[in-house]
Parts: sequence; C-alpha cells; structure tokens
Amino acid sequence: MSILKKASRFAARHLTCRWLPLGKEKGVVSFTFDDVPASACHRGAELLQQYQARGTFYICGGLTDGVEQTQACHSVRDLHNLVAAGHELGCHTFSHTNCANTSLMEIQRDWDKNQAFFHAEKLPLSGFAFPFGAYDFGSKVAASKRFFYNRITGGGAQLRRADLSALRAQALYAATTPSDVILKLIQQVASDGGWLIFYSHEVSAHPGPWGTTPEQLEMALRLATQEGCRILPVQDAITFFQT
Repeated sequence: MSILKKASRFAARHLTCRWLPLGKEKGVVSFTFDDVPASACHRGAELLQQYQARGTFYICGGLTDGVEQTQACHSVRDLHNLVAAGHELGCHTFSHTNCANTSLMEIQRDWDKNQAFFHAEKLPLSGFAFPFGAYDFGSKVAASKRFFYNRITGGGAQLRRADLSALRAQALYAATTPSDVILKLIQQVASDGGWLIFYSHEVSAHPGPWGTTPEQLEMALRLATQEGCRILPVQDAITFFQT
C-alpha cells in the first residue's frame, strides 16, 4: 500500500467522525447481511423473525437475480418480501465496488445506479455498507454526505460511542468465528449498554468462507435474547441510542 493510501486510511479512521453516544440500559445487537444471497432472504429472515427480530440487508442491484461465489442471489420479490416483513434495506453499491481503490467520480456513479435501481423497484433505501469494508478518507466523506450512516467491518463491539460514518461490524462466519467469541461480545454489550453489529452473507448448512449456518445464526440470536439485548436493524438501533 502506498504512503498516500496509508495516510488516507489513517485520516478516515480518525477524522470526519460523527459520534453517536452509546451506554443505554440495554445492549443492542444488529444482524446484517451483505450482497444478500437468496438464503439470507429466506432462511436468515425466517430465523430472525422466530425471535421477533429484524435485520439489515445491504443490496447490490447488479447482483439481483444473479449468482455470486456459487450462491444464488436475491430477487426483487425477495427484497419486497423483506420490506413487508419489517426488515431494513441498505446500499452496498451497484457493482460491489471497492471504494478504497476507485475514483470518487466512479463511486458516485455507482451509488447513483444503485439508488436508481431502488427507485425503479419502489424499494426504500437507508444506510450504506462499504463492500469488503474498504474505504479511504475521500469515500468516507462522500458516503457521509449521501447516507445517514455507513457501516464498515473491523470486528469487535462498539462501546461508549460509535462513528455513524464508519460503524464497525463483527463477522459471523461459520468457518472463522468461534462460539466463545460470539458469547463474549454479546455479554460485553449487554453489560456495558453497547452495540454489536454482526455481518454475514449466505445462511446455509454448508456455507462458503463468508457465510453462516442456521445453527450459528440461531445461537447468536438466542444468546442475545438470553442476555437481555435488544435485537434491532441498524437504522432502528441508531434511533434507539439517539432517544
């Protein structure tokens, strides 16, 4: 990575932050799905709803009705069904663009294309998740001007405060996220009134490296419920902490 790119990433982490105070009487856990394979719309949403919970699904319009990493992606009907069930839809660029390696002009065009897709399909659109969790100073600033919040990756729980321009999220991957890590993080936000955002992709008995199993997802939902956490979509979680 060049010195300029390193400086841009450093500035993005430490500047242009929009801090949201946390520390409520209850911790919050959010479940999010990137790219949104069809299995997340079906099995994932079904498990959330069994716990009277709703999630956030970050959509690339260019993946609609397509296939990614051998996984069938969402359909337009899937998206309407998610909205009807009370889930949140967010932007993930149209073409799954790496915002750290792309010019701002190209990123803006890709955002425009994804928002046009949402508008054409009469779908609501809330916040934004950076594909690959990749961003730099310029893309963070531009995304913050366009979207109410931006989600990255990075792992771990958010305690005391969270940056609305770069909300940190924890992978929920069957291959690499141990059960004890899930439990520890949920207990941490439950005791400190913090916020834990999980992210995954497919929900399958045999997921790829970036997916979760129904058993792992159900375990995380059960633990969050047992620890007394609120389970909220990202936008609703922000509202909860602001009030």
